[in-house]
Amino acid sequence: MTDGPGVVELVDVGRRRLLGATLAGAAVLAAPGLAQAMVGALDAGALGVKPGDGDQSAALARALARAAKEARPLALPPGRYRVANVALPEGAVLVGAPELTRLELAAPGPLLVAKGVRRIALRGLVLDGASAPADFQTGALHLEDVGEVALDELAVLDAGGSGVVLLRSGGALRRSHIEQARHAGLFCMDGKGVTVSDNLVRGCRNNGVVVRRSAKADDGSVIANNRIEDTGALDGGLGWNGNAVNVSKAGGVMVSGNAIRRSAFSAVRAHETTDVLISGNVCLEGGETALYVEFGFDGAVVSGNLVDGAASGIAAANFREGGKLAAVTGNVLRNLFRRKLLDMPGEGYGLGIGIEAGAAVTGNVIENAAAFGIYAGWGPYLRDVAVSGNVIRECEVGIGVSVVDGAGPTTIAGNVIAGSRKGAVVGYRWTEAATRDLAVVGAAGFPGLTVGSNTIR
Repeated sequence: MTDGPGVVELVDVGRRRLLGATLAGAAVLAAPGLAQAMVGALDAGALGVKPGDGDQSAALARALARAAKEARPLALPPGRYRVANVALPEGAVLVGAPELTRLELAAPGPLLVAKGVRRIALRGLVLDGASAPADFQTGALHLEDVGEVALDELAVLDAGGSGVVLLRSGGALRRSHIEQARHAGLFCMDGKGVTVSDNLVRGCRNNGVVVRRSAKADDGSVIANNRIEDTGALDGGLGWNGNAVNVSKAGGVMVSGNAIRRSAFSAVRAHETTDVLISGNVCLEGGETALYVEFGFDGAVVSGNLVDGAASGIAAANFREGGKLAAVTGNVLRNLFRRKLLDMPGEGYGLGIGIEAGAAVTGNVIENAAAFGIYAGWGPYLRDVAVSGNVIRECEVGIGVSVVDGAGPTTIAGNVIAGSRKGAVVGYRWTEAATRDLAVVGAAGFPGLTVGSNTIR
């Protein structure tokens, strides 16, 4: 059976009415009242904010203004409230009953907005964006120039732009879930040390969590212990979309302890970053390079991650654009496959670790890479790289290394390489094999390249 547009609309309306009835029943059963349970809180219902089909934007704005003036939280009881573009005043604290207090979009624009205030706090609200079209820098919850944001136990659903947008703001998003945003689940631009922790971000159609700066600068965001699943790349491109975590031009960022599944492109992509830490993430069933540090990055630690299923595991690349200084240590990478290239004909990927400049690759375990376990350099873009103490199993080539004129110093030593079908250590000129197995014949003909003390079987 094929559903036409009218059927889809009726199903959606029916779902919303059923949910509204469920929430109304829950509101009747709720005892004691939400405001009673919060010492000092004002009851939004007593101030004229009523659930149902009518637009409650003006009533909610008045109630928020009064509560903020009195320096008291505003308690919004269970129910369905239709609102749009409600301004959050200085010091606003809006609290609902988790999963039961629902704000639904009544007109184009964000549901809630704060601009130029020092602090706001939201807790226990469902924010339904109704898939109303908006750009990626417009959120169902939209915050600009807010000094300290405290967001807890929110559900942000069906945003037509991004779920939560933080522009030039600081604070934290915790214990919340964001689902089915048209662009990003969370979009942060020029942030002031944002913490994103213990959230579920699922089914967002272009990116999961985005931390970006308009110009390269320190940022200090922490993205930790989140579950990020089924991130799409609806608007395509070569990697700007499709990432569970996307960090661009932001320095001093930590991405740690996240469980990431089914990203169309990368689990974590760091672009033009300085001093980024990517550690302890579990990355499963990715579509491109799982952990990608690229272009003009300067300083990256990629450690203790697990990647199972991706087109490539880890890349710290683009020395040509200034990318340098990386430690890639203690990662487990497996089941890395070839796929079609996006920017030219043919297939590529199938790589465990790709590295180019000022880097140590140590203590990693790589198994079942369709092309290379490790590849050092690309043409002349290779300098000061050490590859040591790694275990590489069942790859087509264990370690590939660039041997074109201009390639810089590289040491490949003390690795265990087993089951490589086309050689343990092989020199390449761009994409073409140019040497016999250097683990057998040595690298005497290549100044600056040291290959030795590897265990081969």
